[in-house]
Amino acid sequence: MARMKLLIANNRFHQPSQWAGLTTLTLVLIMALTLSNISHSQEPAYYRVINERGTVELKSSVTPAEVKRGYAIVTLGGHIIKEVPAELNDEEYALLSDELKARELKTQQENDSREQNESLLLRYSSVEDLTAERNRKLAGFDVRISILRSNMMSLKDQVERQQSRAADIERTGREVPLVIRNNIEELEQKLNEANASLKSMQEEKDTVAQRYALDITRFSQLMKQPVKATD
Repeated sequence: MARMKLLIANNRFHQPSQWAGLTTLTLVLIMALTLSNISHSQEPAYYRVINERGTVELKSSVTPAEVKRGYAIVTLGGHIIKEVPAELNDEEYALLSDELKARELKTQQENDSREQNESLLLRYSSVEDLTAERNRKLAGFDVRISILRSNMMSLKDQVERQQSRAADIERTGREVPLVIRNNIEELEQKLNEANASLKSMQEEKDTVAQRYALDITRFSQLMKQPVKATD
């Protein structure tokens, strides 16, 4: 968890860490060697840390607690050689995670919107083209729905005839033959399936109509936008 927090904190400051995966004690040792090398190659450098009292202090070494609070390697002249941000606590880590997720979601939504706009502009040259396509799609649904309803009427008629035969037989005191009972059951099952198909098809038609309505509105807005002059 601490390692992930440090990585995210470095990303927030746009400074990828080269020390990810190392323990705090190892980091302290490496920083001591780094400071030693810097001191020998140029003017003396120090660690600028925030001490336990919350004040800034220049030191030749740092403690693990000071590393967690963040530090900078600086010269006496004020030149900053390197800055390392403080580690995030659990609450800060959670907040930052939510912030990154929200930022990624917003970027994805913007990309999806841009791709949809480009697709509409490539596929259609006018609102009339889009409206004509919508009308053809909806007309296709109407034909399929009409055929389905006709089949349902036929099934309903067959069920009623079979039920009438069964009723006539029962009135004579005889038992309804198994074949008639099976016919009624099969026809009723087909009728129920047709009803479900009709409902699904109508919902699909409504969804397509709503999508085209949104596309027409979006396309109309795009066509109203001023065209930028190109060089």
